[in-house]
Amino acid sequence: MVSVLCALVLAGCAGRAPEAARSKDSLLRVVAEVSAEPSSGASAAAPGAAAEDAAAAHEHDDEVDEDGGEVDDGLELPAEPGTGTRAHSPLAAMTEVQIEELLSKDPAALGPMSVGATNAGALFNGIRMPESDRWELVDPGHAWGTRETVDALDRAIAEVHRQFPGSPKLYIGHISDRDGGRLSPHKSHQAGRDVDISYFLDARHRWYQRATAANLDRERTWAFVRALVTETDVELILIDSSVQRLLKEHALKIGEDKDWLDDIFQYGSRKPRPLIRHARGHANHIHIRFYSPIAQESAVRAYPLLVKRGVIKPTAHYVRHTAKKGQTLGSLARQYGTTVEAIKRANGLRSTAIQARRVYNIPRPSSGPAAPPKHVVVPPRRLPPPRAAEASPPVRHEEAGPALGG
Repeated sequence: MVSVLCALVLAGCAGRAPEAARSKDSLLRVVAEVSAEPSSGASAAAPGAAAEDAAAAHEHDDEVDEDGGEVDDGLELPAEPGTGTRAHSPLAAMTEVQIEELLSKDPAALGPMSVGATNAGALFNGIRMPESDRWELVDPGHAWGTRETVDALDRAIAEVHRQFPGSPKLYIGHISDRDGGRLSPHKSHQAGRDVDISYFLDARHRWYQRATAANLDRERTWAFVRALVTETDVELILIDSSVQRLLKEHALKIGEDKDWLDDIFQYGSRKPRPLIRHARGHANHIHIRFYSPIAQESAVRAYPLLVKRGVIKPTAHYVRHTAKKGQTLGSLARQYGTTVEAIKRANGLRSTAIQARRVYNIPRPSSGPAAPPKHVVVPPRRLPPPRAAEASPPVRHEEAGPALGG
């Protein structure tokens, strides 16, 4: 019945007056509420995807805020304390004159660049995720990323197929637009380093389907997440707490180290900086954010020249503001010297209503190029401790010490 209703909604909007087209979102939201599945585990109930059309699903699924705002995927973490690997770009050895000449004659030779923050950035020389028999691109026009993002995703998926030959395809949703920038309905996905991808589910698997205890393929999904953590430079992973619980229980059952799991999972842990975090709307897909050290460092080097030649616009400056009871968009606009409409655009709001304790992006006026970001430092990967058999290999006879006695 839901599929029929979706088809009627979409067909009814096609070719009609603008008023009918504008009513499409509200009709699809009704369909989503009809098809909502109960939530399991720690997260609150949220509507599941109802429309079979992938683009429509992005507009009305359980990622959309109650006030019609953006997807809750804009988490930006401060740099990790301690040491890490300083990124190096081939552009570091080039002069500004050489970079500017390549921008004029052969911009592709500069390679991909991830400019600015993932929730206020751009992508230059992006690479589209290729087609493969191991995944399906839901929206190829918005599957552009850095070379490092594409390679890391391929590596993690390949590890699942190495362990489980003949595994089903994953669905890859949005990465970034070809030139980056705002990609509705997301807060992030602006700089070629964010990826939406499905879980491994049962044989009836479809895009934006809620993962539950009944349909989650724990073995393959854990193998995928484990490969992301141990074999790629992943910055964060967003997974609903209910799914985190299922994966963590499975990992413990097969003998993974509990302290290591507490270090990477937010669920059931008090560790301060877990890699895998809860965000509403991520029971039906995984959100991955990768470091792209070469692309990020290249952007640091070339940013002023990209802006100077008009290749990209200056990236936006945002202040992250946690709304308090009684505050309005008008009061925030006055406090930060901006406008109500600018705040609405920055947060994808359809109305002026805001909620206490929610975090909003507040745009700051900018009259020129932003200062280049700090140099990129990639923290060490969080590897599990070696298992006992791996930590203490048997000593060969000829390596033993001399025999005692005569």
